[in-house]
Amino acid sequence: MGGKNKIKLVVSDFHVGSGGYFKDGTRNILEDFNYDDAFIAFLNYYSTEDYSETEVELIINGDFFNLLQINYKGVHTYLLTERIILDGLKSSVQGHRDLFLAMKNFAQTPKHSIIYIIGNHDQGMLFEKPREYFRKVLNYPVTFYDSHYEFDGVRVEHGHMHEWPTRFDSKKYFISRGLPEPVLNLPWGSIFVAECLPKIKMERAYVDKVKPFSAMLKWMILNDFFFSLKAFGKIILFFLDTLIFKRRYRYSDLRTKLNILKEVTIYPNFDREAEKVFQSNSDIHTVIMGHTHVLRYKRFREGREYFNIGTWNEATSLQIGNLGTVVNLTYALIEYPQIPSDVDPTTMHDKSLTRPKVKLKEWKGHWRPEVDAAI
Repeated sequence: MGGKNKIKLVVSDFHVGSGGYFKDGTRNILEDFNYDDAFIAFLNYYSTEDYSETEVELIINGDFFNLLQINYKGVHTYLLTERIILDGLKSSVQGHRDLFLAMKNFAQTPKHSIIYIIGNHDQGMLFEKPREYFRKVLNYPVTFYDSHYEFDGVRVEHGHMHEWPTRFDSKKYFISRGLPEPVLNLPWGSIFVAECLPKIKMERAYVDKVKPFSAMLKWMILNDFFFSLKAFGKIILFFLDTLIFKRRYRYSDLRTKLNILKEVTIYPNFDREAEKVFQSNSDIHTVIMGHTHVLRYKRFREGREYFNIGTWNEATSLQIGNLGTVVNLTYALIEYPQIPSDVDPTTMHDKSLTRPKVKLKEWKGHWRPEVDAAI
């Protein structure tokens, strides 16, 4: 693939936390990202040899950080201020030093750049100080997009805005009334991930990584009955607190409640949402999303394409066809056609000849004799 003049790389859903191990050497079971070495090799590959002179843009398509499960002074809370987010971000950088050094080296490579689109797990990057800190760590002026990024007929967005449980209020990112400092105006799903889910994961770290969810529920009832009762009790109490009693939370609007209850049990593929994007914008020919953690491709009429690039996190399938724990380090490679220097692209009648081509790729990296075992 060498000799390309211009490419873009899109990755999504790393959920980088504070590192795989605490300072005392014990395992951090809330850490979801365990593939630092693979991503470092990925960045090095697209920075050296064939790509050392290529224009390469790395697009981080949301949920790069997991800023919803910050252990701030021993507490997991949904009241996330700029100070707490910055503290969690610093912990992530300290816990993945080599990874961020590789990102810094990538950004320092001539003609290389980094774009950051915010997702639901890293909503804290809406605050300015975390953005400034991230730019300082990479020593590069990273460009942030709050919702989506469009270029050359391609639209890249995380995808959380298409679901009620994870949708931001784009008119009110922060809540400050009656508070000593602004807090993130988290959607219902983010509050669940920030406050309820860590309590369950501390006992069974796999609960949010098993698919399909319905099969896991049946398995837990049959094989882990007492824990399943405890977990269901926590979830039911959270539902009652958030959607019925409203003792600590803000979800009082009936329409919001109904939409949350309707969508929380659905595992989306976003085919319909991608089609709506095409219908509303005739200039868009390609939509790239993440969020669902499921690799997907769908072709629409007139050659329009939808890609979901999956995740770099482990997942366990209980389906017979692909039973077991797997990880697919998938990404989108956007390649621009090479046009002779004496040809003006704007005068070309066949626009498909100038259209960037998108391919779903899986990073295989280099063979290693040993890796840390997943626990």
